[in-house]
Amino acid sequence: MKPSFHTITHPSLGTKLLVLGIGLVLTLALAFTWFNTKTQRNQLQGVFNQQATALAFNIAVSSNSHLLEKDFAIIETLLLKANGFKDLYSATVVSAEGKVLAQVLRDSKTHNLSPRYDVGRLRVPKRDSGTQLFSSDRYLTVIEPIESGRTIGHVVLEFDLTPLQTRQSELIERNILLAVILIFPAALALWLFIRKTIQELNSLTDFAQRMVKDQGIEHATSPTSRELAMLHRTLNWASVTLQKKNRALEVAKLKADKSNDLKSQFVANMSHEIRTPLNGILGLTEITLGNSALAEKPRRNLELIQLSAEHLLRVVNDILDFSKIDANRLDMDPQPFELRLNVQAMVKMVSSAYAKPSVVTVLDIDPAVPDRLLGDCPRIMQVLNNLLSNALKFTERGQVSLTITARPVSEKNSQSRCKIHFAVRDTGMGISESARTEIFKAFSQAEPGTARKYGGTGLGLTITQRLLELMNSRIHLWSQESVGSEFSFTLELPVVEQQTTTECEAPTVDMTSDNNPAMPEFGQAATGLRVLVAEDNMVNQTFISHVLTQLGISYRFADDGLAALQAVDQENFDLVFMDMHMPNMGGLEACRAILAKPQHKNLPIVGLTADAIADTREACMSAGMREYISKPFKRSDIEAVLARLKFNVSPIPMQNFDHDKELLKTTINMIAAEIPQLSDEAEKQLSAKNLPEAKRALHTLKGHCKLVGEFAFADFIQQLENQLMQNQLPAANSIEHLKTNLRVLQQRLRLLSQ
Repeated sequence: MKPSFHTITHPSLGTKLLVLGIGLVLTLALAFTWFNTKTQRNQLQGVFNQQATALAFNIAVSSNSHLLEKDFAIIETLLLKANGFKDLYSATVVSAEGKVLAQVLRDSKTHNLSPRYDVGRLRVPKRDSGTQLFSSDRYLTVIEPIESGRTIGHVVLEFDLTPLQTRQSELIERNILLAVILIFPAALALWLFIRKTIQELNSLTDFAQRMVKDQGIEHATSPTSRELAMLHRTLNWASVTLQKKNRALEVAKLKADKSNDLKSQFVANMSHEIRTPLNGILGLTEITLGNSALAEKPRRNLELIQLSAEHLLRVVNDILDFSKIDANRLDMDPQPFELRLNVQAMVKMVSSAYAKPSVVTVLDIDPAVPDRLLGDCPRIMQVLNNLLSNALKFTERGQVSLTITARPVSEKNSQSRCKIHFAVRDTGMGISESARTEIFKAFSQAEPGTARKYGGTGLGLTITQRLLELMNSRIHLWSQESVGSEFSFTLELPVVEQQTTTECEAPTVDMTSDNNPAMPEFGQAATGLRVLVAEDNMVNQTFISHVLTQLGISYRFADDGLAALQAVDQENFDLVFMDMHMPNMGGLEACRAILAKPQHKNLPIVGLTADAIADTREACMSAGMREYISKPFKRSDIEAVLARLKFNVSPIPMQNFDHDKELLKTTINMIAAEIPQLSDEAEKQLSAKNLPEAKRALHTLKGHCKLVGEFAFADFIQQLENQLMQNQLPAANSIEHLKTNLRVLQQRLRLLSQ
């Protein structure tokens, strides 16, 4: 397997140490070999020079007297006696003038010194009284003076250096071989030492990793070196210390988690405890304001109460949203929605709430913006509401505008998606450069005292920024002091295709023909709904009772989930409104218990809750509920749920009864008692063709229907009455339709009177 580039460029510590150690050993071995060889060569050379010089000196002393006597034969004999010096190549005695007096030369065949007779002159390079040595590549020349009170001649010896050089080469080879022999065990010892050290380091590294992963307390094996042993003791100490700290951190984390859970539970409980009375305040205020006979001053006071309660609700909603965002428990719920309709409603509501005489609110929507989109409409409206309300609050004069434009997207997604750019611009005070980052922080506002002057929690822009991040967008700010500000963002949303519907005109029904069946085009009386309301709060019971009474729906209350479970077994209900938090048995548990019974498996249940911190909608849907209403709610919220569940209701005009429930109950009892008599009277007079009396009975029935809000059925009776005025008898199916719906109406009124 080829080594990786990382391995080559990043060698291990062991490899580095081994290379460094072997390099150091080689360097020391080479240095030692070189120094030792040089020393030994110098020693050999010195010994050789000393021997050569001594030989020359001895010959010079021995030939001194013979040279004076000019006995050259004896001198030659002296020279031949130096034959034992194998390195001596030639020996010559010359006069002071350089004339060769005697000379011997080593024969190349016999390797012995022999006389030489071709004598001539030998030039001595330097004539002085000292010994002279001259070296060349092959020869060493020694010149020794022969003195007798003065220099009378010289002894010249030539030595062959080849044997010496051979011995020196052998010395070098021997030293190199010795160095090589010593390097291998030294390198092996070094490798073993480094290997052991690296193993100990690796062991300490593994221990440190286990220590970090909390898989070990102490490392038992102590390293051999003092430094690693110290590191080992330090790691052991750190391991014990970290374990203690980890245990302390785990305890602290458990406390923090528990504290966070308690905080979330506290926020949820406070949500329930605040939103529940707010539901009663807003609901009963709305019902009371619906009384047209209410005096001006009480009406004004109630409107102020309503505004204060709505402001408190916005503060609670901001805190709850921030808590959910802070806990990462805020999820998007994309649904198809109509952009223009929702934006127009939001702008109308916000502009009326913050209306100022000198400020104009402008809404500009690009025609290219698709109307139906897929997204979390409530959250988008919440973002626009925050930005628009801030702009209106901080603008004293001029204009606040909301501009919505379409921006191009990639050709690939141009048909299925659209980029929508939202910009809220004002001509207000503007935001200083130092405050532009602060305003997006929680509980922060641009200037001290802003909250006292304009109100608010300082969470609006924080929530807006986080909501846009959840929708894969970001907010942009432009501002100039005393000129104005602009907040903008862009959302890329899927486009929902428009469903084309063909409006067909309802066919005209000939009410005088017996061939026409009793079709649903006939005005019908609303079927009486029987609703169970599981709610333990008395104020909310009062509000819901008023709403259901106004909608012409009969109801029964259950104070807890257990009572609701018993009630559905005792009586048939068309719908159940179920509070989530009740004593004895909560709403979710009661819902599961009710739907678990085969006879109630199709019973629609609608959740009512003030808990806005948890994933309540998912909890309701998983428990089997059909719908979910968050407190505080209004009558319109209940009407919207009934419409989605396909329940048709006929609201009762409470002004007909001076908004008095007791008067309503008395009147309903009276009407319910009269209906059978009037129905029989009308049928009897029609059979007798007594049209005026039949018309009188129908006229009374029509008045009763209008009194209790049955306008569609009243229109049907008016058509019958018109026929009688034209002296026409209604068709048999019309009479049957009248009788059937009168029985339905009587049953509904009987339910309402309970």
